[in-house]
Amino acid sequence: MQEKVCIALSTYNNQTIIDKCLESCLEQDYPNLEVVVADDGSTDETLAILNKMASKYKNLHIISLPHQERGIARKEAINVASQINANYLYFIDSDMILLEGLIYSCVQYLHENSNVGALVIPEIPRTSFTNFYSKVKVFERETINFENEMVSANSIEAARFWRMTAYQESEGLNEKQIAFEEIQPTIRYLEKGGTIRRAIFSGVYHDEGYVTFKNIIAKKAYYFNQMPKTFQTEEQGFKKALTRWYFFRASLYSFGNIKRYIKHPLLTCGMFFMYVALTVVALQSILKSKKKQLSVHKGET
Repeated sequence: MQEKVCIALSTYNNQTIIDKCLESCLEQDYPNLEVVVADDGSTDETLAILNKMASKYKNLHIISLPHQERGIARKEAINVASQINANYLYFIDSDMILLEGLIYSCVQYLHENSNVGALVIPEIPRTSFTNFYSKVKVFERETINFENEMVSANSIEAARFWRMTAYQESEGLNEKQIAFEEIQPTIRYLEKGGTIRRAIFSGVYHDEGYVTFKNIIAKKAYYFNQMPKTFQTEEQGFKKALTRWYFFRASLYSFGNIKRYIKHPLLTCGMFFMYVALTVVALQSILKSKKKQLSVHKGET
């Protein structure tokens, strides 16, 4: 029998996209596959859709949780993957659609490359919306994508397809971290001397949805406000985040991307303006956190 693969994900009010995501998982051409979904207290029809699909697919397991944080729900799904003795773990987001044959090709690659502990799965951005910042977001995603299989310690991409033993060695996702939590196992595993590669032979569609400048800022502001939790729970957390900050990403300055900037000047301006604005928001969040810490310290003394 082929080794067991478990796909783990969380959902929250994803009624418009979850069926397509799960169908792409459950219809993979890999026989020993389980899918675990932890619903984070959805208030729309998401849970009803999940339960209906679970009645059709016997390898689909649903966990219904009260609404908390995405990381808590995702960790619950991953815990089930461990309990059912999965040999491989693949954690995804509910707005992703797997390419045909992805699971089989990843398992085959890891069989042939026993030194590799995990794989970064290339994300193919797309959106059905045509407003400016929806286009900018897709353009940005395409800009930071890499075309070779090497993954270095300065990677900004998170490995998502893991040998379970390697995932456990990485210490896994920390559900208390809400910002940059997905990349932390990758960084830790690489620092321990592990090997991670990029699965350039396959990929996953990532639906960027409807994006506006306002909702980008609002979404990121929330995560930036949570960054101190990550900094405090990771060794040299601030330094690691800084080396991966928008303007420090080496791929931005590759020859191929310089050509893209010349070809698409408006989208380029939109992307870099977004980066500047997000940097300002992040600095404000950090200063606010420092001010709060100083206030607490003064109160204690």
